[in-house]
Amino acid sequence: MSAVADEVIPVLLTLHDGFDLLDFAGPLEVLSHTKQPDQSEAFDVTIASVTDSLEVRSAQGAMIKAHINLKEARERLSEFEILIVPGGGASSQVDLKSEVRPNDINLSDPGQVPIIKAFADIQETDPKRERTLLSVCTGSLFLAKAGVLRGLYATTHPEYDTQLEMICQHAASHVTEHRTEILSCRYVVNNARFDIEDPEDESAPQNPFIQTLEQYKRAQQERRKSNARRGSVSYKQASIPENTAARAAKRLGGLRVITAGGVMSGIDAALYVSSAYVSIEAAKDAALVMQHFDWQKGVVVDSIDF
Repeated sequence: MSAVADEVIPVLLTLHDGFDLLDFAGPLEVLSHTKQPDQSEAFDVTIASVTDSLEVRSAQGAMIKAHINLKEARERLSEFEILIVPGGGASSQVDLKSEVRPNDINLSDPGQVPIIKAFADIQETDPKRERTLLSVCTGSLFLAKAGVLRGLYATTHPEYDTQLEMICQHAASHVTEHRTEILSCRYVVNNARFDIEDPEDESAPQNPFIQTLEQYKRAQQERRKSNARRGSVSYKQASIPENTAARAAKRLGGLRVITAGGVMSGIDAALYVSSAYVSIEAAKDAALVMQHFDWQKGVVVDSIDF
């Protein structure tokens, strides 16, 4: 059964000074090419600046004019199902010395951090909605600074693994069960929609683009990858009371947290988001339009979206 959404899915894509252009453009391209079965738009993307100006300069020098500013983004945050945070410049903006306070705004934090905190708080308050937080490349450092990676699995650009680990350790405040496990892979999905009861069930339908955590660990040992199973409940059923209760019991109210390793991994992760919210077929069609024939697997931790 496909996971087809009934209406256009609102997305907020936030930009900071020095963002990486492809971290921004890659997911935007994927979502713009994802269509509903009737070929209507599946996603409606709003671009927000977290700076003092609507015009934001990328690391490559290109200027992007956002639709809304930080104030309006905060006011409208509950409208959005998906928040996308690109990387670029994050390593120099995140201050390890400032205190991590999950429920407060620290004025020394970069503009991405309060948006991320507020989005996670909304999901914890209202787990009936199925929200997703996606970071690309060093955007994961902003997530770590916001404290949302505590107790989860994550990845980032391999050059910043150590910095991500340091920020996560600082955020965990020495609480062992809140430590973040850093993986070296294309992307990592936490709090996906359905628990996997039997990932070795070969009779289950296969999704060629995801693997479970156990499969990832085994692949690291055996240098080979295997497929994860699909679930059997559609996106339309995600808001029924039983699924809402299961989501509320997860960390962050079941907020689906995805971290992607680098610019091309961000495209892979965005295709995963398209397949989770619309269908695998719609994501494949988007990849075909982009001529992206090398859609790589990420790791889905202890659950599945299909």
